[in-house]
Amino acid sequence: MFGSIFLKPYIALTTQEKDYIVVLCIINLLFCAYYLWEVFKLEHIFALENKIIIKFGKRIGVITLLYLPHLFLFTILFLWELHNLELIMVVLIFIVELLLIGLVLKEVYDLLFMEEVRRNFEIEENRKKYIEKEKGPLPGELL
Repeated sequence: MFGSIFLKPYIALTTQEKDYIVVLCIINLLFCAYYLWEVFKLEHIFALENKIIIKFGKRIGVITLLYLPHLFLFTILFLWELHNLELIMVVLIFIVELLLIGLVLKEVYDLLFMEEVRRNFEIEENRKKYIEKEKGPLPGELL
């Protein structure tokens, strides 16, 4: 977004192209803020019951599906004749967004559609791995 604004005289963007890129970036920033908000609540959510974790997965999945039209609108930038610098930025952003959306949808699918015993095992394993802090020996203590 900043590159499109500040480099406009050097990369020959029209006002329409610049505005389209800025709107896409603002939408992207809103979704990023939502995901960041959910990340801050993640430790608290994983400490609760499994059904609340499943609701969390559903919520993240729905928001990610709402984010997909943004990705398709972002692909329109490939059809425009952008400057090479802008095209490289668009390709990199597209790859990162595609990988992140794929990862989130895979995790949501595993959380929602996995058999219950396996899902509970995965949730407990994730609690141990990410939430519970490992308590190592204090300095000066023998192992």
